[in-house]
Amino acid sequence: MPSRDLPADRIARIASRVSTVELLFDLVFVFTISRVAEIVVHHPDATGIAQAALVLGLVWWMYDAFAWLTNQAAPDTAFVRIALIGAMAAFLVMSLAIPDAFGATGVLFGASYIVVAVIHAALFIHRGGRAAARRMLFVGPSNVLVGVLLVCSGFVEGPIDWVFFALPFALFFISAALSARGGFDPGATHFVERHGLVMIIAFGESIVSVGVGATGHEIEPALVVGAVLAVGLVASLWWCYFTGDDERAERAIAEAPREQRTRLALVAYYLEHLAMIFGLVLVAAGLHEVLGHAFAPVEASGAWLVAGGTAVYLVADAAYRRTLALGPVAWRLGAAALALATVPLGTAVSGAVQLAAVIAIVAAALVAETAASRRPAASLA
Repeated sequence: MPSRDLPADRIARIASRVSTVELLFDLVFVFTISRVAEIVVHHPDATGIAQAALVLGLVWWMYDAFAWLTNQAAPDTAFVRIALIGAMAAFLVMSLAIPDAFGATGVLFGASYIVVAVIHAALFIHRGGRAAARRMLFVGPSNVLVGVLLVCSGFVEGPIDWVFFALPFALFFISAALSARGGFDPGATHFVERHGLVMIIAFGESIVSVGVGATGHEIEPALVVGAVLAVGLVASLWWCYFTGDDERAERAIAEAPREQRTRLALVAYYLEHLAMIFGLVLVAAGLHEVLGHAFAPVEASGAWLVAGGTAVYLVADAAYRRTLALGPVAWRLGAAALALATVPLGTAVSGAVQLAAVIAIVAAALVAETAASRRPAASLA
């Protein structure tokens, strides 16, 4: 029997902590990010980056939808847990199809997307409360239609293929606009914690790229130094996210007027987190190129991926901070611009020098930001 509408206090009790089955579910996302990064590694040009961005945006919409689901309906029954495991399997199949989603595996990618969308809609209608169920009567079929468009893309080639991959974002916009009117009321504690864990997964995949990039190379000083610097870069970006922003974000969502919570969550946690994750994908692809010969000049593509990925991440992080009024953003935007300026260091000197420079830039921005925030007259940038 479907549950009744869930007031905010009940949601807070239901979704107070991330469950172990959600942690299991999130493990698939490690593979998903790896497969998206694989597109960029094999095609480090504008086309490959655009394809990776479209695929990640499509997958993230449905993946994040399950964070909203478990926020509204705790996975505390065998039925819900089995359904989540079924969705997990479908996501895994979808991830297997990602590298050639614009080609031979497009039908498989779309078919698995439909399965995921159907499971999500059924669980939300059954367990999410009457208001959420009413919204899902549009959002659910819309998500299934996205899968149908992706299946259709598997039967065509050329520019029309791009149309089938781009059209879903118009449906996402309509669904988001409708959802922002009400029906979903995210419980802040669970919602922020769940997305923080997803970000850790994204950071972890960047570390995994260090190991993948080192495969097949002789263990020598250049590889060791490159690996250490790669970890330092990922850690510096991790530090940007976990400087207390997660705690401030929880308060911002909880204290926002109820009618604004869904809109804030959609902007901050779908759109801006998507951009942060994509930045990390680009960084991971760049590290894959740099690590083989860290003491030598790198290809322009590798240098741009490291610098551009860092810049995308920092700009998205600044936007996230601005949306939820978490703190100043000017230092991070400045660091993003300076990160782009390190490309000549990578192409003319070495990948190791570029990585060290990017780490120094991010670290300096965090130190300056912390110092500025301690001044009595400090204000949001």
